[in-house]
Amino acid sequence: MNKIALYIHIPFCIKKCLYCDFHSFRFDVSLFHQYTLALIKELELRLNRDYSVKSIYLGGGTPSILPLENLERIVNTIYRLTKLEENLEFTIEVNPGTINEEKLMVYKNLGINRISIGIQSLIDKELKLLGRIHSSSEALTALDISVKAGFSNINVDLIYGIPNQTLESWKDTLEKILKRYITHLSIYGLMYEPGTLLYKSFIRGKITPMPEDLELEIFNTTQEILDKYGFSWYEISNYAKDGYECRHNLTYWKGEEYLGFGSSAHSLMGNVRYSNTPNIKAYIELLNRGKSPKIWSEKLSPFERAKELVILGLRLRDGISLSDIYMKTGIDIEEIFGRNIEKLISQELIYRRGDKIALTDKGRLLGNLVFGEFF
Repeated sequence: MNKIALYIHIPFCIKKCLYCDFHSFRFDVSLFHQYTLALIKELELRLNRDYSVKSIYLGGGTPSILPLENLERIVNTIYRLTKLEENLEFTIEVNPGTINEEKLMVYKNLGINRISIGIQSLIDKELKLLGRIHSSSEALTALDISVKAGFSNINVDLIYGIPNQTLESWKDTLEKILKRYITHLSIYGLMYEPGTLLYKSFIRGKITPMPEDLELEIFNTTQEILDKYGFSWYEISNYAKDGYECRHNLTYWKGEEYLGFGSSAHSLMGNVRYSNTPNIKAYIELLNRGKSPKIWSEKLSPFERAKELVILGLRLRDGISLSDIYMKTGIDIEEIFGRNIEKLISQELIYRRGDKIALTDKGRLLGNLVFGEFF
């Protein structure tokens, strides 16, 4: 029986944030029902009881703006079609201002046991610059009512590197979050992705990126503060209290199998990677005609698979086992990339213990340089 992770994409947002390049759209109530029915058809088309589900992740977009009736139909379809692991991890992404106690209790009754809250900052002027629709007080309320509803596994997303952000404003946000009950933090440096409104403002000279020396100071200070609160990093951008690492996302980083449902969702089964159409209307129309929404697939060669396992696995604190990759793919990474590995060790970007290699603290900051050695 295949143990898999399920990803369900809900592509609707109240408003698209200025920095976001994810597949999401301003919500259209008329599409909620059509999309839900199409998603259920895809679940029925692809799921069966040969799968044992170890994690479910409802991402987006903003899944918490989906009407409860629609969410219940999607979740009950999954439960009907598959077998669930006893220790199932079930996450839903939410934004402040889109949840209330009633919604959270319904989530809990549906078996959702992990909440991921997109807070990003607790400084109102920083939230405005990012194009977020919530205030700092709404963000803290979202945290408080999640705890009140009985959730004991709560993640918060934060962003650093915001123009005009200071070390003090970052510390203020971080400390206020950590003083509340959370078990996991995802911390990302702000990216200026081409095509986003933030990128256009940057190109036009309307905003100035944070200086690199301040980003480094924030990175180092973050480590010190998180240590004080009992959080350890286990992936380049992710920190958790012991035992609360996100098992769903570990599936991706360890190169394990997962199935993605919804427009633009990706899947990996065996050595085959594939994805659905990103066009919501095309996604709905294809499934209404009984056709698969899959528009792209790629069979990975043993070498491509090995390379992917290296790049993904090096994101993790534990790093990678060269012998484990050889057992999975038949590819000897050291034979092909031996000089690259030695170069990275000499640059103090990775270290080696036995047959394992992993990032140093310096390597975490310069991860793209490390990964580039394996392309």
